[in-house]
Amino acid sequence: RTRARERAMTAGLAAIAGRARDEGLDIGFVSMGFAPDIGGIETHLALLAREFLARGHRVHVLCIDSKSDQAAYSSRDEIYMGVRVRRVAYRYQDHRALADLAVRRAADDAVMAWLAEEPCDVVHVHHASPFGAGLLEAIHEMGRPLCLTLHDYWFLCPRGQMLRNDGVVCEEVVASACGPCLSATWPHLMPSQAGEQRGPRGEAIANDSDAARARTMHSLEMLALPARLFAPSKAARDVYERAGIPAGRIEVLPNGVDTHELFERVAAARRSALRDDGKLRVGILGSAQPSKGVLEFARAALALSEDRLVIEIHGALGPYHGDPSYAESLRRLAVADARLELHGEYLHADLAPILARLDLVCVPSLWNEVFGLSAREARAAGLVVFASDRGGLADLCGDPAVRLLPAGDPVAWQSALAEFLRLPAAQRAPTAAANLRGVHALALELERHYVELVRTQLGREPVLCFELDSDRARARAATVENPKPSRPRWWQRFF
Repeated sequence: RTRARERAMTAGLAAIAGRARDEGLDIGFVSMGFAPDIGGIETHLALLAREFLARGHRVHVLCIDSKSDQAAYSSRDEIYMGVRVRRVAYRYQDHRALADLAVRRAADDAVMAWLAEEPCDVVHVHHASPFGAGLLEAIHEMGRPLCLTLHDYWFLCPRGQMLRNDGVVCEEVVASACGPCLSATWPHLMPSQAGEQRGPRGEAIANDSDAARARTMHSLEMLALPARLFAPSKAARDVYERAGIPAGRIEVLPNGVDTHELFERVAAARRSALRDDGKLRVGILGSAQPSKGVLEFARAALALSEDRLVIEIHGALGPYHGDPSYAESLRRLAVADARLELHGEYLHADLAPILARLDLVCVPSLWNEVFGLSAREARAAGLVVFASDRGGLADLCGDPAVRLLPAGDPVAWQSALAEFLRLPAAQRAPTAAANLRGVHALALELERHYVELVRTQLGREPVLCFELDSDRARARAATVENPKPSRPRWWQRFF
């Protein structure tokens, strides 16, 4: 395995050196999925890819295809919207111990094979769980400049959200509490039941708490490898620092939101489909799962005797770590009360018409949200937002059109909703949001990090199409008729 890595690293670095005169960077993304897959991170990466392509870079994506019935770790390559995408067939079918969530040799080999064939100048990992934390070690050993954004708490909590199976929110990692929770979630992986008694490094594991502790320690070792660690909010950074990441190691880098374009599309959709049904529509966007507090909010809202009220839930409605009971409860509630509408998953292209018919967006999350994309997209569209006062959502406190409410307090949410229903229509009208970070600004900042890593770790000066932190074309690109980054027309199918 070591010789294979050495051969792949040598070939990959030679290919990078051979392109030293090319304009732009080859940027690698590793994630759970990529467009047209549905999800917040998937949309985030598609938006970033669009920006990087417009700036003359090339984007390569490694992700999984959990719906494929092909052999595990087999792959297919495609060009999607100008992005080179490798989708690896995987359905988590080879897990025998909790340690397999952290390290799998076959997953490392898939990462190395991708890097050998797609010689990226820099690799930015956005979601490690489908490949395991060991992928950071594989990328590091291949000599590639490495960045990681901590979009959730997966490195500390295999469930991803630090929300226990009994509904308790964890503020820090405690192995004695992790053991019983993980045993209830994945009994087939834990030593107390059917799981193999080994840790991420092959060490013997005696009990469930030790298994959880070994995985956490391995994650902290892996998190020391990226040259850059980013978190989308201060709250997320603080959680990781409490777990042992040194203070100052993580840079807070909020995700970008499709600000101006989304506002214009939503405004156009409102003009083309004026509502006159007299209803007040409240929307919840994103997966309807226990951590999001959707069921609890719906129950509180529907307790109001208000015929004008309609609650629209737009998002996946499936099992949560294998448990379908939460989704089933929502379906039963929708059958019992027609004011609750379950619309299912939506494409990013459908976001503008969805937001255009809503009067209010609620984000009643119970867990400490790392960022809160749906709240920020709603504000970008001009809508009023009610959000839990947890995690990255709390950063919205300075926006007058955002009302932060106690997480998990049905009385407070019911009271706020009743008050909103009584407001005159003029006071519920859309208002433009201020101080929302755009995707373009995020791309510029990431580009600066990437260039610095190529300089310091690969020892060469990238030749860029545009000046750093600017849309001004560099001298050698001055002959371009319109040097400002533009969006290729074929992206309109997704956005």
